Amino acid sequence: MKKLSSKSILKRASHILSQEFSTPKDIAWAWVTLLLSQEEPRRDSEEKRYSRTAEFEAWILGLDLPSDPKNTQVYTVSPEAVKDAARNVFEWPHEYIFEAPASPNHPDAKVTYKDTITKPILDALKDASGSDDRSVLMAILEGYAKEGKEPFANITDEGIEWKGSNWSEGDKCNLLTIKSLSNRLSNLRNKKII
Repeated sequence: MKKLSSKSILKRASHILSQEFSTPKDIAWAWVTLLLSQEEPRRDSEEKRYSRTAEFEAWILGLDLPSDPKNTQVYTVSPEAVKDAARNVFEWPHEYIFEAPASPNHPDAKVTYKDTITKPILDALKDASGSDDRSVLMAILEGYAKEGKEPFANITDEGIEWKGSNWSEGDKCNLLTIKSLSNRLSNLRNKKII
């Protein structure tokens, strides 16, 4: 069986969460897969994974979200709507995260990231001289937020709110916490970005 962190599995999970509509079971599977892939590598028993997937699926079904009007055969809901509901209840795996940059032919070629928080995190790492002490990095990122740098919106007791790439007035902001920062750093390491 493929490892949870194998590229093809992560791609499939990421694709499910980026579609307009998916079945609750698929969303739950993708969600658990991405969350577990962000944790320290350890073998989770199949049983534990299945029970977590079932727990998330039951929770998603309990949300009673509107389904896709175009597909009446299968019950599908919007992963984005699930994510909004999950924001303050469960951890949501952050968007899997990079548009593959065209290989830079020139030193000034720009790398673009699918989510807006990646570049500030890389900047904070530079400002911290490569240290990955989470509290130091959070302090630097809070400094960016206080300066009004994009994509930051606000500093709250829970963490730093930031605007995603498709954010528009009135939308909820994403939340960066010590835990989600750790997940992002580990993902950047896995992708050999840092």
